[in-house]
Amino acid sequence: MPVRICLALIACLLGLASCSPDEPDDPPGNGEEVALHLELVYGEDDLDAATRIEVETEVGDVLSRYVAGAFLGDYPRQDFVASFEDFTPRAARSAATHIEVMTGTGFEDASSVRASALDARLSLFAPPDGVLAATATIDFKFEVTQDSTTSTATLSGRLMLVREQGNWSVFGYDVELDDGGALDAAVS
Repeated sequence: MPVRICLALIACLLGLASCSPDEPDDPPGNGEEVALHLELVYGEDDLDAATRIEVETEVGDVLSRYVAGAFLGDYPRQDFVASFEDFTPRAARSAATHIEVMTGTGFEDASSVRASALDARLSLFAPPDGVLAATATIDFKFEVTQDSTTSTATLSGRLMLVREQGNWSVFGYDVELDDGGALDAAVS
């Protein structure tokens, strides 16, 4: 314990030493990458620790790949369909028909899109023979810069996932995209 305190104190002192009164501080979160925050809210009691960690990791990976492919990356861009690779074939076809809600196509000409919050609450369907399905209640926020103006877009709702042959896939969704006024839409 004393080693941790000492290392933390050294890190704080080094951080203070690197700042000078002549240099402006960057606002918190400026330029920082935001990681997916996944909270298990239902079904945890039915799992052992190793299974819980495995499921959280696998579902978290699916959600991360989706949000990165659907909203993040280099802008301007037009390649959004690949974001449905972790969807079942039927859900991918459906999502493609709702591509303006399911992806960032509404701001494809933006100069940048950055995640400011990626929160997901996970509920599991875990009968005694294993975890079979999950629902991720999502609240993803993005800072969209277009024409030198930055606005906030929010994707909220639910993504339903199923585990088949050891892999997780999105099989359904009920989401709403609010891009600050230009395109507010919901799909189920």
